[in-house]
Amino acid sequence: MGDEGRKRHIGMKKQNDGVSCVDLFCGAGGLTHGFILEGLPVNAGIDLDPACRYPYEKNNGAVFIERDIARMESDEVAELFTPGTTRVLAGCAPCQPFSTYSQRYDTRSDGKWGLLYEFGRLARDIRPDIVTMENVPTVERHGVFKDFASELEGLGYQVWSDVVQCAQYGVPQRRRRMVLLASLHGPIRMIEPTHSKPRTVEQAIRRLPPVAAGERTPRDRLHVASSLTDK
Repeated sequence: MGDEGRKRHIGMKKQNDGVSCVDLFCGAGGLTHGFILEGLPVNAGIDLDPACRYPYEKNNGAVFIERDIARMESDEVAELFTPGTTRVLAGCAPCQPFSTYSQRYDTRSDGKWGLLYEFGRLARDIRPDIVTMENVPTVERHGVFKDFASELEGLGYQVWSDVVQCAQYGVPQRRRRMVLLASLHGPIRMIEPTHSKPRTVEQAIRRLPPVAAGERTPRDRLHVASSLTDK
């Protein structure tokens, strides 16, 4: 997607050319898309799942790099940033090892367990201006998260972390996420909640026009109704 494609996103802010971002464990690009809508250019996303390439590049116009973070050298990632910009290194390491449903078995045998250490390695070697990550709330119970935050503090970052109630920021669902922000340039933290009352699903989608069976709306390809027989 080129510049014209990006301009079609409703509410997208003017890009800040003084910033460049790299998204680790980018998946299909949800976090990258949020950055772009807020005017923060994302140079590349990195993930080892090849199925993520098409939606990531199509929706974001950013480069998708199909690699295992654990096998990437720090120099390779550092070169993805635009020289002379404020560098933001973001990453949402896979949450399966830390989710409550995973606690019934030993996830340490799962290679995903140590990916936060790989994130920490890259942050240590690259020293980006800003580091941010999010994960399930239960990640804070695990030593790998505490080690990650402590390493950033040892590198001179101001670190803030807390469990965020997504409903307090206008998301129409009762979802909680652990968010960590770290900066080399002074204190950093989440903005104060923007919504005092939860936003319902009805409030979020009620402006969408009704669609008949088998129809979709031209402006929102996700707003579609399945085809049904008379029965």
